[in-house]
Amino acid sequence: MAEKNSNYRNFSNRCSFNGQPFRADEELVPAVLSTEMITTLLPMGLNYDNVETWTFPYGKKVPIVFIPYRKGFMDVYMRIFNDDVERYLKHKYAPSSIDLPLDEFIEKANTKYSHGFDPTGTTDNEDIAFLMMTIKDLIAKVSKKYPEAENILNLLLNGYQKNEIFEKVNLGRGKSQSYAFIDKIQTYAKEMYYNRYL
Repeated sequence: MAEKNSNYRNFSNRCSFNGQPFRADEELVPAVLSTEMITTLLPMGLNYDNVETWTFPYGKKVPIVFIPYRKGFMDVYMRIFNDDVERYLKHKYAPSSIDLPLDEFIEKANTKYSHGFDPTGTTDNEDIAFLMMTIKDLIAKVSKKYPEAENILNLLLNGYQKNEIFEKVNLGRGKSQSYAFIDKIQTYAKEMYYNRYL
């Protein structure tokens, strides 16, 4: 798989899949550009100029894009990425009469009558990517009403308890009022999630 050199966990010199800047609390992580990933990213402005081709052992090539995700989980992202590369290579290079050259695969992947096939055989990665983008969008919407929500919800997502959030975020309230406010933010976020995304 990818050589674990100094660039293995730092992709800040790359472009995101849509060329948009990413936030200071995010980092770019690599993802295999499968047919399903293309379907997921096209509505969000996928730019094929930002697709890289990485060469793996025996000259096998894999199309790669970079997606902004929350900092601090690179080990998890890289495990998912390496699993996807392995699945891609197994499917892509298995003898098949419908196998396409890499350039043709990328070109035809988003056409209605493509003869390509999904090289990953799973939607797990794309489901995670879509969920994370949905959560990011939800947090931004809740933060419009409650500016403190971004810090609170991100800490909750990272497993922090109310007492830890109270210590980390200055809410300008006493302990019990802060706990009630955190509950209020959670309730509002849940309601918005069910109303907008389900």
